[in-house]
Amino acid sequence: MTGTEAPAGAVAASRHLVASAVSAVALLVLTVQVTARSDAVRTFDADARAWADRSLGAPDGPWAGAGGWADLAGSALLAAGVLAVLGLLLWRRRLGAALWVLAGLSVQFAAEMLLEPLVGRPAPVPADGGPQDAGFSFPSGHMASATLVLVVVLAMVRGDTWRWWLSLGAGALLVSAVGVSRVLAEAHHAADVAGGCLLGLTIGCAVAWRLVARDPNSLGKEAR
Repeated sequence: MTGTEAPAGAVAASRHLVASAVSAVALLVLTVQVTARSDAVRTFDADARAWADRSLGAPDGPWAGAGGWADLAGSALLAAGVLAVLGLLLWRRRLGAALWVLAGLSVQFAAEMLLEPLVGRPAPVPADGGPQDAGFSFPSGHMASATLVLVVVLAMVRGDTWRWWLSLGAGALLVSAVGVSRVLAEAHHAADVAGGCLLGLTIGCAVAWRLVARDPNSLGKEAR
């Protein structure tokens, strides 16, 4: 370890902590807006749904609704991403980091279960006139998990520029695909997806902070 590595690691850790706090505040603001059924949230949801319908065709196609292609693809992508990250950590003998990821996912699930009945937002009404999901829709757990995993991956490869940008690009595509799939599957409104992203950022950045603060030079060192 050189004299400059530890301070750099400390700065990286503090940035993750600040990002977690900022995301938590943004999530709180959005949660209040959704709970209050604000006009801004309704407009955002309607505009996002209209854009999806214009871009991908009729809202009652084979990809739409629960069990449609979008629903299956989004769930498959999320599962692949989570398993890939956990597999990579275990392959690198980072059992502690893998356990922290699992702990983060568990906290995210608990927060999701707490927020859903607290906000009490109904699921979207299916465009084909089918039965509405009886559960609550805010926030999107799929989106939260995908975002959390992406944040941890970026913390893992920090210090290696091309791997970081490659991970950011591939991860952003995966997260975006998961988010769009939840809207197309009529499982969530667009604001629910945004809330899931903020929840994932809040917990993912906290996990990344813990990993970097505990061992500031180990994450990403294999690339160097």
